[in-house]
Amino acid sequence: MARTFTPGDPANEAAIDLLEKRIIAWFTTVDADGAPHAVPVWFFWHDGRVVVFSRAATAKVAHVRAGSPVLVHLETGAFGNEVVILRGTAEVSERSSAQWLAHFRPAYEEKYAAAVADYGQPLDAIVATFSTALVFTPETVLAW
Repeated sequence: MARTFTPGDPANEAAIDLLEKRIIAWFTTVDADGAPHAVPVWFFWHDGRVVVFSRAATAKVAHVRAGSPVLVHLETGAFGNEVVILRGTAEVSERSSAQWLAHFRPAYEEKYAAAVADYGQPLDAIVATFSTALVFTPETVLAW
């Protein structure tokens, strides 16, 4: 059963540890007809929120603008363990991805060094392409 998510609560320490370490999260929204839309995203845990950089013209951005509820869940451990599923709200930030990145660039570069190298473009070019920042605030967590 899901419980209220509070970033400073010791019961959430394992979930927060995974939020800081995992590379991919699934960002799930619903469209106007209630159909789910789930996509894998790079993300960064910052000040109790999940920050996702996106292209502006995506379904997830449109759904968030329309007030969709959001689920964020992390890749699991090798055996279906280390599960973290967060339910909450998201907003399209007035700040660009580049402005957000300025708050945590060294840690983001460290976390995504291999992914950026694999992408084949420097981080600044990636952030220019994925210029819209989505900011997700978790309300509940289901974790084991």
